[in-house]
Amino acid sequence: MPREPEPSWRDGLRSVRRDEFESLDALLSAVFRPGLVQQYPHLYSPENTGNMRVVVQDGKVVSHIGTIRRYASLLGCTVRAATLGGVSTYPEYRGKGYATALFEDWMRVCREDGVDFMLVSGYRKMYHRHGCRYVGKDFNFDVLKGDADRFDDAGVEMREANLEDAEAVAEVYRREPVRWLRPPVDYRNAMTSYVMNRPAQFLTIHERGTLQGYGIVQLLRKEDKERKVQLLEFAGDRRCIAGALGKVVKRYDLEALRVHVGGYDRPMQGMMADRGLKGAPANASGTVTLIHFTQFMERMRPYFAERLGEVAARNLVFLEQGDQMIFLHGGDRVVAEDRGEAAQLIFGTLEGTEEALLKAGGRAGEALRQIFPIPALWYGINYV
Repeated sequence: MPREPEPSWRDGLRSVRRDEFESLDALLSAVFRPGLVQQYPHLYSPENTGNMRVVVQDGKVVSHIGTIRRYASLLGCTVRAATLGGVSTYPEYRGKGYATALFEDWMRVCREDGVDFMLVSGYRKMYHRHGCRYVGKDFNFDVLKGDADRFDDAGVEMREANLEDAEAVAEVYRREPVRWLRPPVDYRNAMTSYVMNRPAQFLTIHERGTLQGYGIVQLLRKEDKERKVQLLEFAGDRRCIAGALGKVVKRYDLEALRVHVGGYDRPMQGMMADRGLKGAPANASGTVTLIHFTQFMERMRPYFAERLGEVAARNLVFLEQGDQMIFLHGGDRVVAEDRGEAAQLIFGTLEGTEEALLKAGGRAGEALRQIFPIPALWYGINYV
């Protein structure tokens, strides 16, 4: 559970206090942009102070990192994940190690809270040192203006959604095989604020009067001269979603609509291919680092049994020895030298970085090849 700030501390590294919220807002406005706090109410609210860690000097918030933590479902297994963002320090306070101290403190807090892995919205040397890597074997498809008619099915209707549609949208999302386990407030916040750092519109997709899916589209800004935006999230019947993409292109007069499709999502990949598009290989959201390797693997064991069989899955052993993360099976082993290499092995990479480990792992490598990569989560409305 989120921890309350330590009221006896005035300065130092700790959770932000309610009476410091204005000071935090000033920092985020200066480093990023004014209004950021209002654009991410799922993180930045006085009731959520336990999810905002700060460094305070002379009563002033000078450095900050925030997280949200949610359970997630990966192919039927329940895991716990965190998203981290809002990393900010005033220029005059940089070089003192504040951001590193905050990052390490968050890794400790997340581990105590049972988090398995963390998504980080960016890439820095600091993140790399703590195991953050680009992972995932996904695809990006670009629906161009000239493609719109092939993605505009006559029997499919698209409507702009509002707060009254939040529960219906949530019900559609709950059927996804790879998803966040979201409280209702996540949808209400997203419908009234930003999604993945952009203003956005929820669109519901219907066929013969029945809700079949939804999508969240970036809204064009004045600076978007090329009129290219992204579908930030979608869920539901893939045929109906594909049949609505051309309607999105036409409604917003777009030159291109980018659609990110998970590597596990063969139905959507097939729908896009059937309509003449080829996907470009893409990473999943942000970068990923492991927080609790052995716990994560144990939570995924039911899926491993589904792929390998009960006996083989029981014979998988996971160990942490120093920085190394070790997979044992059939008398052989695969050894990841650090959490970054382990994340690449578990979630896969576009470059195939994990192949050398698998080839050298004997029977352990053969078993891991059958269960990995595990699908990486896509941020959607859980971005910070």
